[in-house]
Amino acid sequence: MAEKKERKQQKKRTGIGLALWILAALIILVFFLVNQNKIAGNLKATGFFSKIGRETPEFVEKAEPKEASGAEKNEVAPLETVEIDLNGVGSHTEEIRPEEKGVLAQNETARRQQEEAAEEKEYEAPVSPEKTETKPAPEKKETAVKKEVSVKTETAPKMMKLKLFFMTISSNGSVARKEITREMKKSDSPLMDAVNALIQGPDSAEERSGCRSLISDGTKLIGASVRNGIATLNFSGEFEFNKYGIEGLRGQLQQIVFTATAFPTVESVQFLVDGERKEYLGSEGVWIGTPLGRNSF
Repeated sequence: MAEKKERKQQKKRTGIGLALWILAALIILVFFLVNQNKIAGNLKATGFFSKIGRETPEFVEKAEPKEASGAEKNEVAPLETVEIDLNGVGSHTEEIRPEEKGVLAQNETARRQQEEAAEEKEYEAPVSPEKTETKPAPEKKETAVKKEVSVKTETAPKMMKLKLFFMTISSNGSVARKEITREMKKSDSPLMDAVNALIQGPDSAEERSGCRSLISDGTKLIGASVRNGIATLNFSGEFEFNKYGIEGLRGQLQQIVFTATAFPTVESVQFLVDGERKEYLGSEGVWIGTPLGRNSF
């Protein structure tokens, strides 16, 4: 009788354990379904399958990176790559702001007007050896030309607000990202301005709020371009070595990626070191072989 009761209790315990395992599996499944795009985006951004030598699944390859909300975006756009013709003698690639494309056409029109004005100088007939009289120039219709006198006046420079991301270190050593908004002088290359501001570090007020930059000492931004949503940033060799080790490397990448993707047309960042694309950053081996987005951290 006691043995029968013991078997009954054992079956009951087994049934409860099985139910708990099923419940745990359902929770994991629901979590995966809810965060499927985010998980797939992280796997794609970090190149997980290529690192382990496996072919990337189709659903990971098609995953789209999560876009930042409008509140996290800058009001200004970064540089955009366009081809500019150099007066019919060739072309080169130049970075300009999207809203400044029309300026190129205006400059070309002004150049042509100057050339036409130069051709309309007064004509003087050559002097004949027998006569010293100068032939009058052909009559021209008089046109009223209004000359405007430009007066130089000192005006305040136009300003722009850029979102920058620094890091904070708590008393227990944990590292966290911190967003600040800094007012800066408006320029034709706001993306480079923003990254250079990160390299220079926080100002006194930002330091008092706990901000600090983890970007390697001596790092220089050599070049920047944006094409098809990918910002390619080329850094000097110092970028590879961080005195804070692997946490410092991850922190500096995170600062730059979040700052660059705060621009409306940037979704991810491809890092170059001295013009070369590398798979890993530093001896610690932080992956930079593919463009990194916000989902990479």
